[in-house]
Order: sequence, then structure tokens, then C-alpha cells
Amino acid sequence: MDSLRTKHVRLLVLFTLTLSFGSVSAQNGFEGAGRLEPIEDSFIEQYQTRSELIYQQKDGKVWITPAGSVVDGRGFPRLFVDLFGSGLSSHFVKTVISYDYSVKSKHHRWRAAQNMVYEAMQLEGATRAEANVTLMLLRATGTRWATQGPSNCFSRCHGPNAKLEWRPVVNDEDVLQLVDWARNEGLSLDDIDARVAEVILDEGPHSSIGIR
Repeated sequence: MDSLRTKHVRLLVLFTLTLSFGSVSAQNGFEGAGRLEPIEDSFIEQYQTRSELIYQQKDGKVWITPAGSVVDGRGFPRLFVDLFGSGLSSHFVKTVISYDYSVKSKHHRWRAAQNMVYEAMQLEGATRAEANVTLMLLRATGTRWATQGPSNCFSRCHGPNAKLEWRPVVNDEDVLQLVDWARNEGLSLDDIDARVAEVILDEGPHSSIGIR
């Protein structure tokens, strides 16, 4: 009887652990295929997402790209494209879709969106070196924006629904000189932030028209 009870307890513990590990796995990562459909008759290369794409970070923050969202990869700055090519052709395309939509929707703060890229692209198979360089480029030359709502510090002048965005003013050569440095996988996010702050010349002009 005791042997049977002990076996039952072991099976129950094993079942509970299995559910626990499965739950952790489901809570962190992408849900959705990230498939894109080209938009015909567009002046620029644009795509629509064919299904909803969800990314949940390790800290629980959720990023949702609805089905039918328009993305073009232009949320990533020019220097990123010069080095990596179109993000929508990369091996971390789900990350690119999630970030590109976040730039357009402005539902999350810009720094949080860039940090999401750093985490998500590594989950998709990018190396730490690639993630470091990408984050450095986004911090130095990527789009920044004011989230919508009454807490928006620009709402008094432009209204609570203003979609203001800007990009830092930098010297491209100064930023490109940091590429090899950023490939050091021993760097922390604070290391990257501190070094990038040295090359930013000005916050940059704010615009209610999308900067691409």
C-alpha cells in the first residue's frame, strides 16, 4: 500500500513539474507564424501581416501585432539597413515585424521597444554580437517617440493623440566606428547606453510626420 502511495505521489509531482515547465515556456517567446503578404500597387515595399503575432518578454511585457498590420521594415534606421540589409529578409523577421509595428503604433515607449528587439532577436537565433550592434544602432540612430495619452509631455501643444517622433542627430562615421566595439559579447546594456551617449550630438527635431 505504501509503495503504491509513494508511486502515486511521484507521478503527481512529475505531472506538476511538467505543467510548470510548459507554462514557463508558453509565457516567454513568440506565438504566431509572422507570415507577410505583399501589398500591391504601393509606392514603397510594404506588407500586411496575415495573422496575429504575439511576443511575450521574460519580464511579462506583451507585444501584439494584429493581423492585417502594415509593416515595411523602415522602423529600423538607415545604418542598420546598410549593415544588415532589410530586416524583413533577416533570420529574426518576427522581431523586425514586432518592432516595426511598435514604431508605427507607439503603444510602448521607444526604449522598451528597443530592449524588446535585443531580447527577441536572440530568441530567434541571432548572436549576442548581432544583438549588441543592433541595439547600438537603434539607440544612436533609431526612431524615438512620445507615447499617446494625457501623460504625453507634448500633449499641451499637440493634443493627447499626437504621434510625435524624432531621431538623434549623430555623425554617421562616429556611429560606424562603434560597430566592431559593439560586437564584444561581454558588453552590458549599460555599457552600450553610455558609449552611445557620447556620439549623440543633439536630441533631434520632433515631428508629427513619420520619420523614415
